[in-house]
Amino acid sequence: MHRYNNEQEVLEALERQALLIEQKVNKGALKLEDINEELNGKLLMATHNLRTLLPVYLSEGALNMINMSYEGYVKNMDQVIKSMHFPGSYERNMNLVKNHLKSHKSSLPISFIQRMRIDGQKDFKGYYTLSKKNVQTNELFNIYIPVNNLIKTTNKILRILDDEIYVKYHYDKFASLTALEKHIITLLALSYQNNEIAEQLSISQATLEQHRRNLKHKLEIKRFVDLIRFAQAFDLI
Repeated sequence: MHRYNNEQEVLEALERQALLIEQKVNKGALKLEDINEELNGKLLMATHNLRTLLPVYLSEGALNMINMSYEGYVKNMDQVIKSMHFPGSYERNMNLVKNHLKSHKSSLPISFIQRMRIDGQKDFKGYYTLSKKNVQTNELFNIYIPVNNLIKTTNKILRILDDEIYVKYHYDKFASLTALEKHIITLLALSYQNNEIAEQLSISQATLEQHRRNLKHKLEIKRFVDLIRFAQAFDLI
């Protein structure tokens, strides 16, 4: 397994891992508790309801670091958030996430650094934060990693997930796709005919053919079986 040693590689790997975690959780092949247990509760993870932003799941590590129960956090959430975050940073970051979720890239992860004070710390420290919408559950999945532990923790997550080589080398292509292009890939992979796809999408067959040419160029594929492989790897079918 490749070990990541520089920050750019680490950040790119974490975005791919967010996709893999979503896929494995949705397929029942992995529970967030499994990652938490493997990392001895040192990784902060949480999922939030996208509509209310209330927490659905808080990892043991997260609860230990704020030194309270799940019920206690929910009851005092506004106060806890205010005490944890550097003044103004929470509001700024939430606006960043909300705008991302309204964009055409909403199915992709978004990441940023925020300053937080947890586990009885007196000073604010930098935490790399990655947020990823789970399309199936309509929840927001979040990973928080202390900046000074970024490389070490990422390599541990990689070991747990057994990061797929195919996803690694094709993630940039997936990230470049629009929602419409993903929909077209799904329909093509499910063997829909051109006229059926055009009718479903309310576009002309000529427009569809142009989309197909663009996809062939974007994905660098020549065979239908390659399209199927791509669609399977990124949960499009």
